[in-house]
Amino acid sequence: MPFLNPVPEDQLRDALRAYRVEPGRFEAAVRERLETVDRRRQDDPLACFSPFLRGVAALLPLPFFTGCRASEAAAKTVPVAGGVKLFGYLAFPAISLFVLLGASIFSVAKIHGIQRKNHPGLDDAHAESDAVLLWWKRHQWPAYLVFAATIALVWIGATWLLFLFYIISFGVLLYVLSSFARFGLGNRLLIGQSCMAGLMLLGQLTASFSAGDNDIHFLDQKVIAVVFFGGAMLVLACYARDLNGLAGRRVSPVVRWPSAALLALLLISLSAWFLNPLLRPATPARIKAFVESFHEAPYSTSSWRSWEIVARWAIESKLDPDLSGARRLLAREIAGEQNPFILGNAFRVGLIRADQIRLLRDYESRRHSLFDDPHQIQVKQPILSLSQEDWVIRASILLGNLTAQDRDYLEKRLLTTLDGLMAKGPYDVIAETLLVTRLLEAIDRPADPARYRDRVHKWLRKFHSRSGGGFQLAGGFKTYLKAPVGSVETTASAVELMEVYGVPDGLDLNWVRSFLKPMAFIRQSDEKWITAVSLDRLNRLPGARRPTWPEILYHERSLIAAMVLVGLCLYATLSSPNRRPSTEEIRAA
Repeated sequence: MPFLNPVPEDQLRDALRAYRVEPGRFEAAVRERLETVDRRRQDDPLACFSPFLRGVAALLPLPFFTGCRASEAAAKTVPVAGGVKLFGYLAFPAISLFVLLGASIFSVAKIHGIQRKNHPGLDDAHAESDAVLLWWKRHQWPAYLVFAATIALVWIGATWLLFLFYIISFGVLLYVLSSFARFGLGNRLLIGQSCMAGLMLLGQLTASFSAGDNDIHFLDQKVIAVVFFGGAMLVLACYARDLNGLAGRRVSPVVRWPSAALLALLLISLSAWFLNPLLRPATPARIKAFVESFHEAPYSTSSWRSWEIVARWAIESKLDPDLSGARRLLAREIAGEQNPFILGNAFRVGLIRADQIRLLRDYESRRHSLFDDPHQIQVKQPILSLSQEDWVIRASILLGNLTAQDRDYLEKRLLTTLDGLMAKGPYDVIAETLLVTRLLEAIDRPADPARYRDRVHKWLRKFHSRSGGGFQLAGGFKTYLKAPVGSVETTASAVELMEVYGVPDGLDLNWVRSFLKPMAFIRQSDEKWITAVSLDRLNRLPGARRPTWPEILYHERSLIAAMVLVGLCLYATLSSPNRRPSTEEIRAA
């Protein structure tokens, strides 16, 4: 192996000196390259985006989203493939409703404020507004279609489908916004204001239209409006600290917080109104107070009929209500018109004493007409207008004037009446069937449930309604077959029938529970108490199964979707960069 003679280090340094970069020149070149990249990013902030995101951004009004730091022309230099277009179209509904609707409102106010104060930033404000207006001009018909579909889906009650649609759309938009935020693009104030406007609109729609009327729900769907209004308040809180006013100037806390508090107070008041059935439920104590407060009957027979349903439940539940007010009201009725329907209500509740029967003018004549049948001609005929004859039978029972033969005679006529109801239909069968059943019990000749169960179940299934409309819910029982929706009083009668004859096969009690749930608007009067006592009876039916948690979550999917949508709006607001005002804006303000 030959001997190696290494080259001295000094000679190596001298040989490589020509290739050595001077530190000053190297630093200057690096600085120049960094400045070039910075200038490119300032000119085109989307340069760091993938072609996929740049293609989606081409479908968005970029000056609005990025605070005028990116133009639409920058994104449109990238060809948009079919898959990318689809991705952008998925975000279109969320852009239309949640972003640009609010932007259209707030940007105009911002420009007017800047013009009044002659503040800097007018060009940016105009650019943002022009971007929004240009976007609306290009996409007005698809946007109109989105709004029409939104109103239509809320109107027909398909809110869960609507909210799922917006969740998917907002998720796509959120992906783009989060990508903007990573590079410092975006504007928390504008995104927050826009999301708040979208949530407010959805809250108004769900509060105004009959949302969920054709589906099973265990909560009043007005709660969804509360979720949206609450979400709007949370979004407001997220950007209220950074609120520079709708006019593009800084607003002092003296003005800013009272304005936010006024809006919050309005939303809280609406929410409390919608949540009234949950905040003040129909507890036994409140039901008892309602029964005891019956001093007037503003709607005559209707008021008495509604009160009777609740009063009988209170008595059966051993609440021991004080009926002195109802007795005074009855005394005025006895001294006056003596309406037979009201007398029937009073007898069924037990308001009339035996010594008061002598004051009833038509008792003797009606009793003779009902029982005087020496040749047994009427025994096989139904009792016509049974609801008007009910009090006569109960008065005879109270006086002890019914012999065993009278009871047998009445039993035959009542059963004939019941058979006639089953045959003739289709008018008020459920209430009349309950009346016959209760009278048979009163004369100690109860109907045989096994004999009539199939026919009663048939009518219950036939009169049950799964359609709503006109601010009426689905799931109740109709008074007439041709009635479009169920009735609260008929549903109460149907539940009492099921106490005697059982629950029909194929009848989902969750529909009835949905119909009887507390409501904010349409059940503020007597119906609130009727539905409460009927729901209690329903839950106590033999074999009645309470809804499981999976069933509750499934049927309240609209509420869950609304919560998810609010969460997405909050995340979009918080993840957007907080645009700080410039020194010139602060000095000018």
